[in-house]
Order: sequence, then C-alpha cells, then structure tokens
Amino acid sequence: MDTKLTITRKNNLMVGTINHSDRLNATIAPEIKDQLNNQLNKSDVSFVLDLQNIRFIDSTGIAVLISALKTARQNNRTFYLANIQKEVKDLLALMKLDKVFDYFEE
Repeated sequence: MDTKLTITRKNNLMVGTINHSDRLNATIAPEIKDQLNNQLNKSDVSFVLDLQNIRFIDSTGIAVLISALKTARQNNRTFYLANIQKEVKDLLALMKLDKVFDYFEE
C-alpha cells in the first residue's frame, strides 16, 4: 500500500492529507517529509496539514512536523495543523508543542 500525501489547493491554501495510514511514524515519515518540504519550498501560499486520519505519531513523525514548520518559516509561509485527533493533540500538549504550531479551523 502506497502511503502518500494528497495535496489540493483551496482558495489561498494548499491542503495536504496523509492517506492509507493512521500513523505518522518512521515507516512513512521520510516520504511525507520530502513531499511537505517540496511543497513548502515551491508554493507561494500557506499550507494546512490535515491530520484527520492520524491517530498516532512517533518521534520521527514529530520531527517531520517540526521540519515542515521550519521550512515554511524560512520561506515566509504559514504552516497549519488541522483536524487533530485527541491522541495526537494530547501528545503535542505533553511535549509543549501545542504552543509552537498554528492551528487551522474552518
């Protein structure tokens, strides 16, 4: 099964959704990181990563999110997280990362 990031454009936002997995972990992190950073380096709009399907993130997945945020900031873009499941939200809060990321709500 090919895990990938589906990216669509909605108004002035690029929206990415992780498909075929409920985990952002070491297995899929390199592919997701590459796709996110490519988009954030070339896109001229803000990016929303929709985490509606993700119920578990390991340390490698956290590193992907931090890398994407760093790349966005280097390119004067905004990187948002959206539709975060309770398990992931609790982890971000535990790591004090809930104050680092911006959250998108429609």
